Amino acid sequence: MFHPSKVARGLGLGVVALTSAAMVAACGGGASADRGAGDVDQAGVSEAEKIVATYREPPRWLGPDAPVPVSGLEGKRVTYISASNSIPVLKYWSDVITKVVSDTAGVELDVVDAKGSVDEANKGFQQAIASKADAVVLMAFSTDLFAAQIAAAKKAGIKVITAQSGIPGELRGGQDAEVTFDYVQVGKLIGAWMVADSKGTGKALAVTSDDVPASQPQAKGTADEVARLCPACDIKATDVQIPQWESSIPTLFRTTWNTDPGRTYLLPLYDGQALGGLGAIRTAGAGEKVKVAAFNATPGIVEQLKDKASGLKLDVGGQNEWYAYALSDSIFRVLSGTQPVDDYKIGLRIFDTANADLIKGNDERTWYGDADYKQRFAALWKK
Repeated sequence: MFHPSKVARGLGLGVVALTSAAMVAACGGGASADRGAGDVDQAGVSEAEKIVATYREPPRWLGPDAPVPVSGLEGKRVTYISASNSIPVLKYWSDVITKVVSDTAGVELDVVDAKGSVDEANKGFQQAIASKADAVVLMAFSTDLFAAQIAAAKKAGIKVITAQSGIPGELRGGQDAEVTFDYVQVGKLIGAWMVADSKGTGKALAVTSDDVPASQPQAKGTADEVARLCPACDIKATDVQIPQWESSIPTLFRTTWNTDPGRTYLLPLYDGQALGGLGAIRTAGAGEKVKVAAFNATPGIVEQLKDKASGLKLDVGGQNEWYAYALSDSIFRVLSGTQPVDDYKIGLRIFDTANADLIKGNDERTWYGDADYKQRFAALWKK
């Protein structure tokens, strides 16, 4: 189980860690949606609409161009510690990366599912050191919690990659590389969408998760963008950690629309975090009165944009297979002694009810246009 007082240094959900007062202050010094229509910042709304329109378009490749040798990596072993493979996107990434590194370079990935537990993640580090692994990947945990473990792995000659901290290129835990989406930008897109969709009058509940390192960067991105674009909006926030997502978020959603019916925007960080809440919305028939916006565009969840009864109205996508290829590339680079990439600039795209028709079939690559990331990475991996 995560320790909230420690996790709060690097993440953001579970107990209430980000207070309503703090979030509201971040969104414009306590601005209230009770203000009249005349207080709406029409220029801010217009800018928000332009941002949303831009990010509805397909992302472009802006990734690395430096090659990496993979021919000498066969037989290398990587211990991959996932925060919780009960979260659909984390399971998806570990599955894809396992296949890519094996098929491309004969690298073996040993996946450790920490099940939301720091203690289980510690066991993963111990396993890596005892088995003389060549590298460790720490997925979706705060490096603040693992300084001693990272140092011990490095002393044993094991490379360490951290993943999904929220800020590309930030190496503050002694790791060799960090591979993440730009969660500040993700948060900004969610904030801009809320401003545009509400025409500058929205009231929201942000649901953070302090046991996820990207939580605070994303939440801050949303708060800052709303503050910049929408003086008539207000956001309250509460924190729900991974082990409580399934049990607590449905109740939190129901309580919000029953006790504060004007607070119609529900902003969990991730669509996997929102999943139980979407079920509660459907059961209660509340899909027409609340609007859920989240991140990941996870296959099997993002399709709910097409169903009004679900309440899902926005799912920002960072191409999940693109991310898996980027993390695979980073594994190849640290194993081969090649300079790591600071920022893979993985493409982001807004999916909402205006372009939900793009979500079709089982191949999510078709949802993002033709950035050709698979071919781009393949060209860098020199055999």
